[in-house]
Amino acid sequence: MRGQRDGATVTANRVRNRGRRRLVGALAATVIMVGVLFVAVFPLQTYRTQRAATVKAESELRDVRKERARVKRETELLLTDGEIERQARGKFGFQRPGEETYNILPAPTDPIGLPETWPFTGLERALGG
Repeated sequence: MRGQRDGATVTANRVRNRGRRRLVGALAATVIMVGVLFVAVFPLQTYRTQRAATVKAESELRDVRKERARVKRETELLLTDGEIERQARGKFGFQRPGEETYNILPAPTDPIGLPETWPFTGLERALGG
């Protein structure tokens, strides 16, 4: 008879529909998990990276501010007459009229103790030893 189903066909359809529902459910769960990754996990990693970059930039800013303060103090010091004179005497050897300057030479170096065999023959004398 047309329109009637036997028990085996109905059971097979139910099993097939149950399999489809499981497949659709698994697919929906996968899509939800990917959505959670995009909404929660990936931005969290970006936030951590940006936070580390911010901490590094703040540290560099502190260092630059310290260096700037040091340079400012040094600049203010270099504007004084006493510091200008000290720098001129120390770095450039300037002197006031009537003063004598003396330069202290370093002690002579000890002769090099090289063996008297070839290829060192005469090398010690050539180097001033």
